[in-house]
Amino acid sequence: MTDENTTQETIDGFHLVIDALKLNGIDTIYGLPGIPITDLTRMAQAEGIRVISFRHEQNAGNAAAIAGFLTQKPGICLTVSAPGFLNGLTALANATTNCFPMILISGSSEREIVDLQQGDYEEMDQLAIAKPLCKAAFRVLHAQDIGVGIARAIRSAVSGRPGGVYLDLPAKLFAQTMDAAAGKRSLIKVVDAAPRQLPAADSVQRALTLLKSAKRPLILLGKGAAYARADEDIRALVEKSGIPYLPMSMAKGLLPDNHAQSASAARSHVLAEADVVMLVGARLNWLLSHGKGKTWGGAKAAERQFIQIDIAPTEMDSNVAIAAPLVGDIGSCVAALLEGMGSNWPKAPGDWTADVYARRDKNIVKMAETLAKNPPIMNFQSALGSIR
Repeated sequence: MTDENTTQETIDGFHLVIDALKLNGIDTIYGLPGIPITDLTRMAQAEGIRVISFRHEQNAGNAAAIAGFLTQKPGICLTVSAPGFLNGLTALANATTNCFPMILISGSSEREIVDLQQGDYEEMDQLAIAKPLCKAAFRVLHAQDIGVGIARAIRSAVSGRPGGVYLDLPAKLFAQTMDAAAGKRSLIKVVDAAPRQLPAADSVQRALTLLKSAKRPLILLGKGAAYARADEDIRALVEKSGIPYLPMSMAKGLLPDNHAQSASAARSHVLAEADVVMLVGARLNWLLSHGKGKTWGGAKAAERQFIQIDIAPTEMDSNVAIAAPLVGDIGSCVAALLEGMGSNWPKAPGDWTADVYARRDKNIVKMAETLAKNPPIMNFQSALGSIR
């Protein structure tokens, strides 16, 4: 873009947003175009960004969040102001709760009119509404701050425990112009957005000591383990220890369902009987009865000890006492455990593993008989048999 009076090259807010995203490897936007971001989506397509449009912003936001989980880059959901923003907000809150890296970018009404409640088009203080429902929320008012705003949003979404971030871009921002060279210099390529967080040596040793003392150990793999992309080391940890493991639903696929140490078909038994449980990127939430009650063996629950690997120290002791907290990113923690186990680590007690696998195999045979039936009216089991 060239200024008519000075021939100075300029760049506008539209292209600064697009260039900042591209600089950081963002190549796809999920959203629903409309005022005031119609031209932004059109220009993004022209600049080579893939724009996938949806009929509803909530679906676009969920797609962005899932893409973030699969790629470890924040998925971008782009919406219009007010109603579109509110539709996307559901997905933003879901991404935050479920630790999916996602950025909801919404156009918004002019600040000076919103703050005085003078009745702008789709007037709403979107930043204030979004703040309680996401990891971080930012608003950019000046073109020269676009690079900083997008960099902060990216780093917030993927560092530590991933989650949702809101980025508010008022309509006036897009038309602002500045010197093109200065604009390019204002953009930031985020370096090491999700740095490794190494566990303390004493916490690694504490976890290993507790694990070695266990008579009925269990490894529980969660969504964080899947997100970490540490599949080989996690498999090595499971196989080196000889400990039965349970995958949560979003950790399925880390190890094959028919792995020799899988205890999925004996889930109730191992949860109720295990004396030491290692949580690898898994929360003791409602899916695990919060680590308490009948699921965990009733009275036996008070005697059980937990090792928990999580990047967020505040997650420890959220439901029950954690005897051996291991704080750091999953990959670094698992690697440290493997190194600490050395070459002569004892396998899990044979009486425990034999009991678990006997129950598992018995349940698998029983389920196979059920799935093989072909009732005249399809039920849950026959449907599952057909799918398998």
